[in-house]
Amino acid sequence: MNTTPTAPFSVGRLPGEADDHFLGLEHAVRMATDAALLTEALVGKAITRTAIICIHGQVGLGKTFAVNAACRKLAPDTTVWLQFAQAPHLAQIRAALWDGLNLPGPAPVNTTHICDEQIRKTLASAFHLLLFDEVQHLGPAALEYLRDLWDKNSKTAKSLAIVLVGSGNTRQKILHRSALHSRVHRWQQFSPLTPAEILTVIPGYHRLWNDAEDDVLLWIDDCAGHGCFRTWANLTVILQDTLDNDPKLAFSKDLVRWAFSQLDPTTRFPGHVGIDR
Repeated sequence: MNTTPTAPFSVGRLPGEADDHFLGLEHAVRMATDAALLTEALVGKAITRTAIICIHGQVGLGKTFAVNAACRKLAPDTTVWLQFAQAPHLAQIRAALWDGLNLPGPAPVNTTHICDEQIRKTLASAFHLLLFDEVQHLGPAALEYLRDLWDKNSKTAKSLAIVLVGSGNTRQKILHRSALHSRVHRWQQFSPLTPAEILTVIPGYHRLWNDAEDDVLLWIDDCAGHGCFRTWANLTVILQDTLDNDPKLAFSKDLVRWAFSQLDPTTRFPGHVGIDR
């Protein structure tokens, strides 16, 4: 996997399950939320139909987590995971695909027709699922290139599925590429957890919340969580580290109020008091 800090892309096999949890949170449990179950179903459709699907929504809601889990379950040996920095040019797209498909040597980016021919030939030789994360970084040329790859494969080998995952203006970018937009088989937009989901999901997510009362969970979500799974994960890390570092402490609303003070104050409601730390 290409993960050097200066690389314009990351590519390779799917990250391990332990890498999905925010900051490597121990004892965290992968929860089968309604959104995650739908993601798994849609990835399954992409595989069986060799189709393009798009998963999008705000940051921190669990899109990548759900897609990674679905691909590990349904296509663990055939998924090629790709992620790009801001506005990659086509040479970087080609190089990433070349590396991800384990083609020999460096990609012949100066002879693009040879590079494209080999990429298409490899994609046609066996089933592949291309998982593109952070699609909001892709420009029009990159999106059209992916569309062309899928188009040519769908007319011959029918061995290529593509999963597009992104936040921000992902949907708008695809909408503006009408040829690609018309080829997307299924869409899923992630939304924040509802209060009802908070009460069913968070207690099982981590042992810290196993015995938390409903009104406490809803208070935390109202003050800081706002249905964002990553914020809940961050709060869990802060609280668990604090409890591990000081065995005299116990879980309490005062401790939670102090944890609020460790978050960006613009993402929570004002008026919380801290405790002496």
